[in-house]
Amino acid sequence: TPFNDRCEVDYEDLAKGVRYVADSGCPGVIWCQSNDAIDLLSFEEKKKGYEACAKAMQGRSTVMTLGVNGTLESMLREARAVEEIAVRYPDAKIAMISRPPDDGKTQDDIRRYYEQLGEVARRPVIIQTYVNETCPPPEVGLLLDLARRYPAVYGYIKEESGGDRANYRMLAEVGLKPAIKTVFSAWGGWQWAFQSRRLGSEGVISERCAYAPLLAYIWQQMENGDKDGRLTQAFALFRLLIDQRDFPVDGLRGYSLHIFKRLGIFKSTMSRRYKKSRREAQGTVVTGDDRHSWEPMKLELNPFQIAELEKVYDDAMRFLAQSKTK
Repeated sequence: TPFNDRCEVDYEDLAKGVRYVADSGCPGVIWCQSNDAIDLLSFEEKKKGYEACAKAMQGRSTVMTLGVNGTLESMLREARAVEEIAVRYPDAKIAMISRPPDDGKTQDDIRRYYEQLGEVARRPVIIQTYVNETCPPPEVGLLLDLARRYPAVYGYIKEESGGDRANYRMLAEVGLKPAIKTVFSAWGGWQWAFQSRRLGSEGVISERCAYAPLLAYIWQQMENGDKDGRLTQAFALFRLLIDQRDFPVDGLRGYSLHIFKRLGIFKSTMSRRYKKSRREAQGTVVTGDDRHSWEPMKLELNPFQIAELEKVYDDAMRFLAQSKTK
């Protein structure tokens, strides 16, 4: 989510950002599903952003997937807003993504949440399997039951349960086709190549949107069976890029903000930051009970960080240009 220098959502840059991902060749783009976007944007900001995204994607083949999350009440309010906006933009391909309820504790809580979303949704919904440390991921059997009962809505899974169990869950989910339609990799792309080649995942859902051209190329090589033999090299370049993550704001936003501003897509490198949070390998997570308090923060990289990030990024773009001419 781009912000201006007053830390207000920049809807013009948001539209430019989603178009950039689409124009880079990615078959789908998602907004707003990052932790900070889910927690630190108001409902009115999300609703205005949904509309900016839908309008920007009119007439494009790329699927615009909009995040609906939170408690049962807030999720349903967001889902209804998406459905209303979709009616106004019939030439945009709109889907939804939703993680389990923030206040969920049991499988029954999760079932009730997704059953009610299934009654509201008129389009595909990706179920993201992780939300927080207190709510368990939905059981594979529950995901299958939802896919069978709501075949026009469910059957799409972003599998990001903790540790190695995600791989075993992924194997089970892929084995439940055709009721389960697509299982996406997660974890910022870590293990994506392994999960695609060995476990059967199809695509990745990642916050690494600044690297959309490289992500699109990797996906194309996966789809064509790596006929050119460049998948491993492309994935290695991607991994090298996302390893540049020890930046202010955390790796999920820091380098993306710099690259987007360098490309002329974003005007500012401002962020909203949780007032109380901790940094983890895959991003910043809130600590304490207050998920909605924030403070502004402007990205500032030192010359060494900038030089290394831009070197690796330029090497990756050069690889793409050379690969497309062969």
